[in-house]
This record gives sequence, structure tokens and C-alpha cells, in this order.
Amino acid sequence: MIALAVQPMFHALAPVRVPLAQMATHVFDQAGICAAIMLTITGMGLHWHLPRHRMSMEERMKDGKMTEDEARRQIAFYAWCAPIATILGVIVLFAVLFDITS
Repeated sequence: MIALAVQPMFHALAPVRVPLAQMATHVFDQAGICAAIMLTITGMGLHWHLPRHRMSMEERMKDGKMTEDEARRQIAFYAWCAPIATILGVIVLFAVLFDITS
């Protein structure tokens, strides 16, 4: 009984549902592009900052403010996160572009 009462309501909302679905898809595409750009820029920034960060870690280690293990961990963090962020940004961008074109 309830299914029969709800069915005409879905048909009445059909002209509204399609534009809302298209708008939601458009918003998700824009959010995906923004996320891809931010990931890629973050990865590039980490790549560019890595040599300066390595030098500052070495100086802090020489001054005795940091142990060798701590410096090694921080340098390894930058060395791993920079390429991962860049590659993820490019993958997300390709996924969004593939979704938009299909």
C-alpha cells in the first residue's frame, strides 16, 4: 500500500532529480580536481624542501639537538611522502579526467 502511494511522488520529482544528480557529479568532479592539484603541489613542495630539510637536520644533529635516529626518521619521512603525494595527485587527476570524459 505504501509503495503505491510513494510511486507517484517519485515520478513527480523526476525533473528535479536529474539536475540534482548532474550537479552533484559536477561538484564531486571539481572537488576531485582540487584534491589532485593540492596533492601534487604538496608533493612538489616536499621535493623542493627536502634538500634544505636534510641540511637543517644535519646541523641540528651536529649541534646535539637531535639524535641521528631522529634525523634519519625525519629525512625518510620526506623522502617517502614527497613522491607518494605527487603520484597520488597525478593518479587522482587521471581518475577524475577519465570520469569526466566517460
